Amino acid sequence: MRAWAPLAIVCAIALGRALTASAPELAPESDEALRQKVFNVVASEETTMRREAAKSFPTDVWSRDDDFHRREHRKAREWAGAHHVRLIDTFGALDEGLRARWPQTNPGPLVTTTPPCRPRAIY
Repeated sequence: MRAWAPLAIVCAIALGRALTASAPELAPESDEALRQKVFNVVASEETTMRREAAKSFPTDVWSRDDDFHRREHRKAREWAGAHHVRLIDTFGALDEGLRARWPQTNPGPLVTTTPPCRPRAIY
C-alpha cells in the first residue's frame, strides 16, 4: 500500500485542480470589419503561397493545391491566435469573402476551384 501512496496523492491533487479550474475566456465573435480584415490579410498572400506550393509539387496539381491550403490554414491560425479571434470566424471570413468577392490586395485573381485528384505515376 505504501508504494501506491505517491500515485494516489498525485491523482488526488490532479483531480482537485481539474475540478476547481476555470474555463478559459472565450474569444468574442467577430464583426464585419474584422472579418474583412482577416480575409484581406490571408487572401493577399494567395499568389505567394501558391508559388511556394508549386515549388514543393511541380508536377502534381492536386498536391500543390493541398499544400497551398495547408499554408493558408497556418496563416489563418496564426492570425486568429495573434488577434484573439475564434478560428471558426477566421475560416468563415475566408469563405464569405470568396463568395462575396470582397476586395483584397492579392496581385492576381483568387482561385475558387479545386483540381481533380489523380493518382500519382510514382509513389
